[in-house]
Amino acid sequence: MVRRILNKFVEPTAFIVVFFVIVNRVIIGGGWINIAHSTFEKVILECILWVLDGVLFLWIASQNKNSSEYVPFWKKNWLLLVFILYAISSLFWSEFLVVSLYKIYVLFFCSAITAYIGITYPIRIIFDKLTWFFIVAVILSYGMVLIFPVVSIHQFDENAGAWRGLFFQKNTLGIMMALGSVVFLYGFSFGGKKPRVQFLNICLFILAAGLVFLSRSAAGILIFLILIACAMVVFAWVKWNHKLNRIHYVFIGCFTGLLVILALAKLDFLLGLLHKNSTLTGRVPFWSYLIHSGVSKHLLFGGGFGYPWASDPFRLATQAAIGWGIAPVTAHNGYIDIFLHFGLVGILLLVFILLLCIYQAIRYFLQERTILSSFPMILVVFILLINISESFFLELESFAWFLLVILLFSTTPLKKKDPIPTGDS
Repeated sequence: MVRRILNKFVEPTAFIVVFFVIVNRVIIGGGWINIAHSTFEKVILECILWVLDGVLFLWIASQNKNSSEYVPFWKKNWLLLVFILYAISSLFWSEFLVVSLYKIYVLFFCSAITAYIGITYPIRIIFDKLTWFFIVAVILSYGMVLIFPVVSIHQFDENAGAWRGLFFQKNTLGIMMALGSVVFLYGFSFGGKKPRVQFLNICLFILAAGLVFLSRSAAGILIFLILIACAMVVFAWVKWNHKLNRIHYVFIGCFTGLLVILALAKLDFLLGLLHKNSTLTGRVPFWSYLIHSGVSKHLLFGGGFGYPWASDPFRLATQAAIGWGIAPVTAHNGYIDIFLHFGLVGILLLVFILLLCIYQAIRYFLQERTILSSFPMILVVFILLINISESFFLELESFAWFLLVILLFSTTPLKKKDPIPTGDS
């Protein structure tokens, strides 16, 4: 009876809540513009939902009787724990204490809950949960455009006509749907001999890919193409790796290197196809300004979680300096934002965490050698790419951090996890 309640009610609710809170501030009406003023009123619901979700997963852990695994897994991923403790310690020098408290609160709950998910649920079940998330996001995005086109399609600005669907901005839609497309492509590969499953995943893939291009997001389109290419390479390697020898790998490496060199040499031309240039719509001068500001003011330790975007004077001064039509709310680069928040110490910790993610994802794939086991590598590529042109490290959302922690804990080689019986996966 308890297991039935867990499968049918508690677990689905826990996942619905966690998926909502990690994206609630980047969907339409999420209150994303600024949290410097009236912070409490803007985030109180989110804070309550984080606690509620923590209670739900604690109950799930008590029923699964697997809480004893939690500490050993964190010991294996001590780098992440160091980063979290360092973020907490930044409260002592934060320039915006209330905002930092909120962001650290989200960091703590998101990491704690997501770590348990990565420990408890096999990759296949995590993949299924992500699939349902993107199914809902695709349906809601098209639904928003059909019912509320004035809200869900950019109007009266430089992005006029670009779709944003469920999300507050076109780049967010394009980037999210780029990953959604690959999730449905992987789902097609798992369909096996079930024509209905394969047909459904192909339809969802087409719908998600359509949203990528309708968003007119250059970042979304590039990430979509790169992720699809990576997925195709992985699929081919899983099928034919037993036929490959050293000469093949040398040839593939040389060919890939030549493609990269050619792409860099023709970068302006390639970006021009997406109506962009090498300044990435003014982002490069913007980043230069921000790096100089961070180096001159808070080189080693940063200005605290939330610095400098909680400061309206800084945002307005930045807008005047770079000549943008609106004041920025992030650095449009996750790595630069981490540097501004936590200085060189913080960015080095993040780099080591990302390197650990890459190592564990590749090792997991080489051990399993299945299409499903390659999915963590796709997520690593996604996380690395999206933070080049947008800030996806706990800036306006927690989605990328959710994926990062999932990656770390689901590929940690501690002990083989038994599948958790679920009623909806």
